[in-house]
Amino acid sequence: MHSTLYPDRGQSKLAMKLMASAILVAASLAGGASLWAHHGSAAFDLHHVVRMQGTVTDFQWNNPHALIHADLKDEDGKIANWKLELGSLEMLSRFGWSQDTVKRGDLVTAEGFLAKNGSHYMALIHVDLPSGKTMPAAP
Repeated sequence: MHSTLYPDRGQSKLAMKLMASAILVAASLAGGASLWAHHGSAAFDLHHVVRMQGTVTDFQWNNPHALIHADLKDEDGKIANWKLELGSLEMLSRFGWSQDTVKRGDLVTAEGFLAKNGSHYMALIHVDLPSGKTMPAAP
């Protein structure tokens, strides 16, 4: 005798597999958005803007963010090599940036937000170039 209240083992296993597949798909879709999300600015102190001047040692024109490495002088006169994070290449291109905008040896003034952890890392807002032009560097 077959009862709908007690399905056979074959139907039960199929139902379990379908449920597991549905859960896996739902979890993948829910987590997928976070994989593409921007990491944000949580690592930076957004309450204090600093300006430092120095010499470019490297310019990396690549996604997800272009980077300038520069020997910058802090307010105490100490020089250190800093990693300066800019926006995406698409955004920078709209503002007039290209892979040739800054070069090793250029004297620049960086304005941005310092890393909260005290490292030599800054999220840039603007960069003053040797030509005297100020370029936006963040979205």
